[in-house]
Amino acid sequence: MKEKLFTGIYSALFSVYDENMNVKKDTVAKMVDYQLAGGVRGFYVGGNTGECTVLPNKTRKQMLDTVTEANEGRGRIMAHIGAGHFDDVMDLLDHANSKKIDAIASLPPSLQGYYGHQETVEYYKALAKASKHPVYAYVTPISLQHSELCAFAKELSEIDNIAGLKITIPDYYRFALINQIDGGRLNNLNGPDEMLICGLAVGADGAIGSTYNVVPKIAVKIYESFQKGDMKTALAYQNKLNSYINKMVTGKGIGYWKASLSLLGFDMGYTVFPATPISNEDMQKLKADMDEIGFFDMV
Repeated sequence: MKEKLFTGIYSALFSVYDENMNVKKDTVAKMVDYQLAGGVRGFYVGGNTGECTVLPNKTRKQMLDTVTEANEGRGRIMAHIGAGHFDDVMDLLDHANSKKIDAIASLPPSLQGYYGHQETVEYYKALAKASKHPVYAYVTPISLQHSELCAFAKELSEIDNIAGLKITIPDYYRFALINQIDGGRLNNLNGPDEMLICGLAVGADGAIGSTYNVVPKIAVKIYESFQKGDMKTALAYQNKLNSYINKMVTGKGIGYWKASLSLLGFDMGYTVFPATPISNEDMQKLKADMDEIGFFDMV
């Protein structure tokens, strides 16, 4: 069986930019260093956590350029090129094809549930044919019913140049069934951070997650403990990660998630309208919440 490209922990990287939608290169370089030092094995650039639905292609291309430069070949890079319009998808794909990265990925077409099973398969066929890099598809209820997911994944596995799947579902019974397709050939990655240990238990090769931007060491501890067969330690770190997630799931949006890194001294720039800027009161509340869970000992 061909060696799998992505194993271990990868951050779904925050995009960091100013009011003119230009990437804050110094901050991104510091984030890359911080996360690699925390044990991540690379970066998922321009995905949902990276605000793909609201950022112009200009900013998304700058992010990929900046991460590739800052990474200096240390970690693997997967570029998300999904967008609302297929012309934008192909523009981002052409740009990714010109870069020394390891793979591309995309959410389902239009990033929404507008298209059916077969239309979505045809979308990934088009990407796989046009990409110079291996392609990773999404398995998510965004566009399909849970009952369709296994059949959908099976069809994806039959497409040349589809190397793996990012599986973001809470149903780990179906996750396990998907992992068994084609003898386990596909390089499958867990999506839900709060259930990383569950994904590993049913055979995920690793994980891509938003919280790994901020507390990479905790996610890496879950992965490493699991690989050693130390389930007690893996669960303890999963609970620690979930204590952070529980504080962040407030409905305040991406700016609030980014503010965790502001507490660590990162200049997280601007958050595109209509996201609400983080107030001083919000920051004080966030700091108190982080103190309560021992956040500063996690990083």
